[in-house]
Amino acid sequence: MVAILVRLKLSLLRNALRRSVWRTVGLILGLVYALGVVVMALVGLVALRWTSVALTADVTVLAFAVLTAGWLLLSLLVFGIDETLDPSRFALLPVRARELMPGLLVSGLISSTGVATVLVALGLLASWSRGVGPLLATVVIIPFGVVTCFLLSRAGTAAFAAVLSSRRFRDFAFVGLAGFGLVFGVGANLVGGLLGQGAGRFRTVLSDAATLAGWTPFGWAWAVPADVASGRWLLAGVRLLLAVAFVAVLWVVWGHYLAKRLTEPLEAGRGAGRMRGGGLVDRLYPDTPVGGVAARTLRYWRRDPRYVAGIAGFLIGPVILMVAQLANPDGLPLVAAFAPTLLCWLIGASMAQDLSYDGSALWLHATSGVRGVEDRLGRVLSTLTVFLPLLVVLTIAGLALSGEWSAWLPVVAVSVALTLVSLGVGAFVGTLWQWPAPPPGANPFQKGSSGGLPSLAAFGVTSTVSLLLAAPTIALVIASFWVGWLGWLGLAVGVVIGSLTLWQGVVRGGVVLDRRWPEVLSAVSDS
Repeated sequence: MVAILVRLKLSLLRNALRRSVWRTVGLILGLVYALGVVVMALVGLVALRWTSVALTADVTVLAFAVLTAGWLLLSLLVFGIDETLDPSRFALLPVRARELMPGLLVSGLISSTGVATVLVALGLLASWSRGVGPLLATVVIIPFGVVTCFLLSRAGTAAFAAVLSSRRFRDFAFVGLAGFGLVFGVGANLVGGLLGQGAGRFRTVLSDAATLAGWTPFGWAWAVPADVASGRWLLAGVRLLLAVAFVAVLWVVWGHYLAKRLTEPLEAGRGAGRMRGGGLVDRLYPDTPVGGVAARTLRYWRRDPRYVAGIAGFLIGPVILMVAQLANPDGLPLVAAFAPTLLCWLIGASMAQDLSYDGSALWLHATSGVRGVEDRLGRVLSTLTVFLPLLVVLTIAGLALSGEWSAWLPVVAVSVALTLVSLGVGAFVGTLWQWPAPPPGANPFQKGSSGGLPSLAAFGVTSTVSLLLAAPTIALVIASFWVGWLGWLGLAVGVVIGSLTLWQGVVRGGVVLDRRWPEVLSAVSDS
């Protein structure tokens, strides 16, 4: 059964790559990036070999405990990240959970995340190759540590499958994922602050955190080599027994819920409600094709988890930058005041991917006579409806928290310029590259959802061209800190260049879209 499931996993992956050259290129780029991260981690683990036992223990225990917890956290927040071998697909087959579990375990590790975890865990052999005892302990605990990572993710998602599949939880999860990114960014800033206070203070905090992590289920296995290297054999034995027992409990829990999943497969509710006409959304826009497109896409922003995830993702950068500058005693308040302009710069990326998120539903535009310019303008209106209030709130918060009220004109000038030009560039670039996105209501982070090279090209072109077009305004704003009236000139230049870019992007993008509707429909279809 193990060999069958592994071959099935590889066959599904191979067939998915054959359907699209873009997916193959995107996978290669992803593997190159993952390899770079793994290599840096391995270099760090090898370097620990020549440090003290205490430092090696603190770094390895804390780092691998965080890695283990990350498997569980991301599996819950990003539910279904690898649905290649969904257990519910075996529900109609005469196979039991205990027969599937070994194969699902091995095939689950055949992924970029699984392979990276195994390689990084093997790096511990270099860190603890300072004696026979620590080395043998490392050889023993690596399988338990890796299996713990996988079983935590599978047992967690299986236990909460019914809750995780609901739209309400997915909305919460994407907001939680954004919060996780915020906490990570602020944590990195605090680590930098501790380093600034001296090595002694940093080592104390690191040691306390590692001690705490070593007594959690996430760190039991990874702390065994450190205990052996320090001569604490009894403590090492206790932790090893706890780690083995934890793996056994996770195995039983996963088996219980997997068996339940095979007999009671989850099915997404369909037709659970009915559409209600009228409402605030319909009154926001005119009764025209442009208004119809705007109203439809605005509903996506509220109801579709993919769009909710996009909002959360766009907010992470500006908020982290703002909080990091304000939390750091040596931070720059002016940088915090300008942090919201980062969101203005990224707005165009949402326009560039909007057609892909529509999927096969685009046939309605192509066959109902909606002109390309009407499609582009309607999406601009709905995007502004969502992001404009967020920009106002972030801008006021940035000025208030930083105390840089005198910089309101430069901030507004840059924000207006970047918002208009990024929307215009995104409106045009979005008609050039499309890709198959997850279907409406699905997990936006599932395997193959990133869009590969087309998505990367759309984002890179949109962000680069937007920054170049806004450069005159940015230059005038910088000069206004010495010559005040140049701020007003920068605002005027930003409005003119931004308005022209937006209009040209909508018009020219509409022309391209009218000409490429068949190609667009083919590109967004997952077939």
